[in-house]
This record gives sequence, C-alpha cells and structure tokens, in this order.
Amino acid sequence: MLSKYLSMWRQAAVMAFYYLSGRKLRTTLTTLAIVFGVALIFAMNTTLPGALENFQSTMSAGAGTADLSISRETGESFEPEAVLKTIAGVNGVKAVTGVLRRQINLPSLGSEGSIGSANQIELIGIDPTTSEAVRQHVASEGVFLQPGDTGKAIVPASIAQFAPSLKVGTTLPLITAGGLKLYTVVGFLAQQTASTSPQIMITLSDAQAAFNQPGLINSVDVALQPGADQDSVKEAISSALNTAFGTGYILSAPTASLDIYSALQMGYAMFNLMGLLALFLGAFLIFNTFRTVVLERRHDFAMLRAIGATRSQLTQIILIESLLQGLIGTVIGILVGYLLAQGVNAGVGSMIDKYIRNFHLTVSFRPDAVLGAFALGTLTTLIAGYWPARSASKMSPIEGLQPARTADVRRAARWGLITGVGISVLATIMLVASDKTSTLGAVLLLIGIIIAAPALVMPVAQLFGPLLSVWFMREGDLASRNLTRQPGRAAITASTLMIGLASLIMIAALVTSMGDLITNLSSRTFSADIVVMPQSLAVYNNVLGADQSLEDKIKALPGVERVAGLRYASTKLNGKSTQILGIDPVVYAQKNPLEFNVGNPDEAFTALSSGRAAIVNSILAKASNLSVGSDVTVETPSGMQTYRVVGVADDILTFKLNTVFISHADMATDFHKTEDIMMTVDVKEGADKATVLAAVQEALKDYPQFTASDSSAYGETLRQTTMAAFVMFYAIAFIILIPTALGLLNTLTINVLERTREIAVVRAVGGSKTQVRRIVTAEALLLGLFGAATGVLTGVAMSYGFIAAFATIGWKMPYQFPLMGIIAAIIIGVLMALFASILPARNAAKLDIIRALQFE
Repeated sequence: MLSKYLSMWRQAAVMAFYYLSGRKLRTTLTTLAIVFGVALIFAMNTTLPGALENFQSTMSAGAGTADLSISRETGESFEPEAVLKTIAGVNGVKAVTGVLRRQINLPSLGSEGSIGSANQIELIGIDPTTSEAVRQHVASEGVFLQPGDTGKAIVPASIAQFAPSLKVGTTLPLITAGGLKLYTVVGFLAQQTASTSPQIMITLSDAQAAFNQPGLINSVDVALQPGADQDSVKEAISSALNTAFGTGYILSAPTASLDIYSALQMGYAMFNLMGLLALFLGAFLIFNTFRTVVLERRHDFAMLRAIGATRSQLTQIILIESLLQGLIGTVIGILVGYLLAQGVNAGVGSMIDKYIRNFHLTVSFRPDAVLGAFALGTLTTLIAGYWPARSASKMSPIEGLQPARTADVRRAARWGLITGVGISVLATIMLVASDKTSTLGAVLLLIGIIIAAPALVMPVAQLFGPLLSVWFMREGDLASRNLTRQPGRAAITASTLMIGLASLIMIAALVTSMGDLITNLSSRTFSADIVVMPQSLAVYNNVLGADQSLEDKIKALPGVERVAGLRYASTKLNGKSTQILGIDPVVYAQKNPLEFNVGNPDEAFTALSSGRAAIVNSILAKASNLSVGSDVTVETPSGMQTYRVVGVADDILTFKLNTVFISHADMATDFHKTEDIMMTVDVKEGADKATVLAAVQEALKDYPQFTASDSSAYGETLRQTTMAAFVMFYAIAFIILIPTALGLLNTLTINVLERTREIAVVRAVGGSKTQVRRIVTAEALLLGLFGAATGVLTGVAMSYGFIAAFATIGWKMPYQFPLMGIIAAIIIGVLMALFASILPARNAAKLDIIRALQFE
C-alpha cells in the first residue's frame, strides 16, 4: 500500500516538474512573487533581532564577578541601609556591597569629556571597604581604589582599544551632573570586558556626587557562602525582600532603556507586517495563476481523468507544482533578503547611530529566521494552490471536455455580486461606526469588492470601452469582449492590482497624517526660543543630566526670561514599562508645550503644583483606560505611590512611549531625581536671540553632554529626520507592487496562450501584427483601469480605517484625503498595465499563423 502511494506521488511529481519546466516564463513570474515577500521578511529578521539583542545586552552590562546582583525592577536608585541589612541576614549570604552604576553616553570624539572613540561608558561607584569581600579586583597595573579616595578612577585594561593614551597617573575627564570633572587614573583592572561600554570604577561617594544622588545606590552585589545553593539563596533573598519591602526587586542586572527597546520592537513589527502583505500578494498571484491554469487545462485534466487518473492525483499535481515554486522562491528569497539586509545595514546604520548610541545593525543567518522564511514561503504557496487543486479534482471528464457555459459564469458572478454588496454594506457601517471597528470594516470592504469583482467586469468594460475605442478603434472593442468572456480571471487579476494600489494609497495617507501629527507636536514641543539637549536623546536613561546649578546659571544670563527643565525616571505601571518626566508646572503653564487631548491645561498644571497629580500621554491613557480623575499607582524606589490623573497630553518626544508627567517636587520626593536631561529657554522680548544663544552655549562649556540650538531649527531637523524614516514605507509599498506587476504579466501571458488559435484566425483574415499588439495592450489597459478604480475605492477606505484605528492606541491623527496618493496610484496602475503588456503583445504578434491554427 505504501509503495502504491509513493508511486502515485512520484508520477504526480514528474508530471508537475515537466509542466513547470515547459512553461518557464510563467513559472519564473509566479515564483518571483514569493521571492519578494520572503526577502522582505527575511531581511528584517536577520537585521533587527540581533541589533535589539546587542542593544539590550549593552544596556544591561553585567555585575562583574559577583554571585548575585539585586536591583529595582525599574533600575532606579534607592536608600541602601535597610536593603543591605535584609539581604545580609539571609542564610547562605557571605557578603554584600552597595553599588551605584550607570550607562553614560559620551560626547562625540574630540569633544570635551570624550574618552577616545568610546561612545558610552559604564560608570560604577563602589565601596572599597566592602567591595573586595564580594568581587575580586585584580589590578594589572597601579593600585585599586582605597577607602577615602576621591577624584580617583580605575579603568579596565581593555579601554586601550578606545583610548590608548590613557596611563596610570593621567587625568580622565568625566561628565557629571555638576559639570566636567577630572579624575586621576590610579590603576588598570586585569579583567577584560566584552562590553562595548568600558566599565570605569570610582568610589561610591564620588559616584553619588557625579550622579547627584547623595546617599543612594541602585544595585546590591552579593557573594555567597562556599557550597551554598544559588537557587535556594536567590529564593530566600527574594522572599525576604518581598516581605520587608513588597515587590519591585529583581535578582539580576536591571533591564534599562525599555522605552527605546519597545519603540524598536514596534518598528520591527511594522516591517514584518509589510513583508507579510507582500507575501500575501504573492500567494494571491499563485492562487490566480493556478486558478487560471485549471481553466486553461480543463481539457488536459479531463483527458487524464478519462484514462484513469483519480481526483487525488490531479490534486497532487497542482499541490506539487505550488510546493516546488514555493521552495524555489523561498531559497532565492532568502538569498535576496540577505543582500537586502546588507543594503539596509549600509544605508540606515549610520543614521540610527546619530540618535541611538551603541545600536549596531548586524546581519546574520539566524536559524529561526531561516526556518520562519521556509515555513511562510512554502505554506503560503501550498495554501494558495489548495483551492485551485480542489477545483481541478472536482471536474468530471465530460465537464472538462466541454467549454465553460456562459450561463454558469453569469450565475456565479450574480451571486458574487449579491454577496459582495452585502459584505460591503456591513463593512461601510463598521468603518464609520467606531474607531475600534474601522480597521475590520476596511478589510471587509476589500474582501467584499474582491467577491463582487467578477460581476463588475462587464460594467467596467462598458464604462471604459468607449474610451478605448477612441484610441484603439476596433481593437478596443475586441479587448473589451475578451475581458468579459472570463470575468473571474479578469477580476482576480484586477484584484491583485487593486490590493497593491490600495496599499500604496493607504501608506500615502498614513505618512501624510503622521507627518501632520508630528509637525503639530514638534511645533508645540519646541515652541521655546532655545533648546538645551543632550547629544543623544533616544535613550533617556543613559543621559547624565545637570543639577540645579546649570539651570540657575542659565536663568541668570542677560536676556533670558524663563528656563524649563525636564527630568527623567523609569517605573512600572500595571506591569508596563513607563517613563516618568518631571516638569516645573509654573513654567509650563506660562508657555504650554504639551498638546492636550483631555483636560484643561491651566487646571492640570495647577493640580501638579499641589502634589501627587499627573498628566499621562495618550498611548498610556488608552492602554490603561485612564482619564481625568483616574488614580494611577506607580512603583517608586520608596514603594508604591498613587497619583491622580489631571490631564491627557502629548509631545513629540514621548507620544510613542508610555509617559507620566509629574512635578519636580514629586520627582525629587518619590524618585530621588533632581537632574535636568533637557531644558528649554525663552528669550525676553526685545533681546537678541543669537546673542542669548551664544551665552547659553558658553555656559554649557563645563557640561559637554549638552548642546544648545535654536528650537525651531532643531524641531524642523527632528521632524525631517522622522519623516525621512517614514519615506522607507513608500519603498516597501513599491516592493509590494512588484507581485502585482508580475500578476498582470502572468495573466496576459496565459490569455495569449489560451487564445493562440483565436489570434491566428485574426491574423488569417487580414489582421496585422500591429493590430494584435494593440488588442493585447488594450486588454491590459482595461485591466489596469479596473484595478486602479477599485484600488482607489478600497485605498481610501483602508486609509480612513487604519488612521481612525490609531485613535484606539491614543494617536489622534487628522485624516487627510490622499489626493496625491490617488493620482499616483492611477498613473502607476495604468503604466504597470502598459508595461506588463509589452512582452505578451510581442509574443502574440510573433505567432506563426499555420502553427497557431493547429494549436490545442
């Protein structure tokens, strides 16, 4: 029995192989559709995951040789005494020591405060009196830190790759919250670190001064008793901390910078979505091709059934053909995807590094990416080929030997029209009823038009037929009749074009609306005259800000009217990583840089001054179902604290991330943060802005981590950079159109092949080669107009639905009618149809009349 089935599959495979090899052009076109979808997904899955892991590991540099490291889940600092005592009292713990460590972005190479070519360091404050009992520090040169040392540092020997000029006794400039400070290198650690961030150690008291966090630590390093079971001790420590302080402590290095990590993951998901759309279009093309092949080979399949072939054998032939194309397309797609990933790495890597330090795009063959690409590529083709295979197997020999009856075709089109209109009406209701149902409504409308498309072929041909007759004369009439003879095939081809053009219109609308949102937020956020920014702002946690003295210094400058400082901390809210931003409500009330969606700005800023009140941004409000009057409980270094929501507002720097705005006073009390990571400066009326800007830049000489710029110029640069990133989606949209073009070319090629004898008759009765070319071109143009018309309709609906859906995550983007996108889609649709017709039209005109008349 097994040998019988193997023999059947082998015969089916041989027949499938011979059929594909005998139709090289069609096989190539169909396979290329899979290539592009797989390539796009594979490129993203070999580039971004490795970069995210590299970024995350850099942000979570290890704790040296300590057995355990305990920190707050948020990574924030805390008072050490009670925590150290609790951990030291756990059975199995040998010694504990408090540490204050932080990743710090450095000024660019050659600037004050830079350390050679290093982009980032980890500055670690240790207590020399207790650290030796926990971690073994072996100095390869010089001495280690001693109790009471100040202004001294010990660096790893591996720092030579970044700053080879550093020697024992040389001074090391380090940026601090109080300005640039000089430290003397007293020794080199023998340990080599694999981190891209050199670990520089200073005394704990110096670190607390450098970070403006007196008396605080942010991690506890632990050494265990010899022979102690680490898992048991970890469990005992966790239990002791939960009992004494509640939840919030973790026994590992803190996971920092979850804000940018989440944003990168969002972008990663969007690129994968585009790749899946390209793959879907490829599957749609395969479905269209095999459905057309089934119609074309009705006679062949009927002959096979007549000589004894079973239904399952016909199904096997179609499925094996689709599987072979899927495997070939996937392999080629992986290779093309690798080249595409290299191009992405070269093209955008340097641009990203300007905003995210130590974020390196790397390209690698990941097993999960390869397996995922194979699974998607092969399964997609099998699924796409399944329905045509079933259709072929259900065909009886007598039915296959007879031509398709017009009445049956019209009946199927009529029921398709009724079903499609019903779905479209439901979709329209869902589209306008609610933001939550708008996306589903847009997708349903797309499905409804696809189902109704065969019945629309005749009206479209009658609508555009007269226009074709003006240009193509009688050839246009023939093209219209040819199109209406096979409305199902024409509808599927036009639907492929429709989806591609609708995607282009949707992306155009999304980019336009997102641009308006970003422009509006940018103009409000940077409404001040001067902005003082760190050199890299993408990761707040790595920005070492300035203490109150810098703000006071700038306030005292001639011509300065007001200064508003922004402070940062991280927390957890309902298990979600959330950033806390501290603002001065009095200053913010004078010139509100926030775009309020809910609440009154004056009332909100007044409430912030009274304490334990918060303004949340839209994305957090939607995710946590918050509004004015809601209470939010956030995790702080001193325990859980409840804030009352007094407004919902956004700005350009936070609208993508969960954010809570509180007052400077609450930030100092609950999070022990008093450093400004960003400042805006307003110039007095009548003062010269350029003069004040120069004075601010002079005041920043001791704070090389900051730069001062004209706010409007900086905001415009940020807006242009953001919009430049969105332009990549246009490139992806055009990649998605490639399977659409292949579908048009494929269908026209099949049409020419199917009508070989008919074309020969036209030639035999006096038709010229030019007239044959014009017939095929007119038919392609009619398909293009059909696809463009339906693409515009669905594109407008999809753009509205998807833009409205953004409101469900808190982004209220204004809907801009995508007029330019529609014009572009119509032009592209027509041009694609004309270009796709060139090869089939040429082949049709070159047919040998005698041979073509004998064609079966």
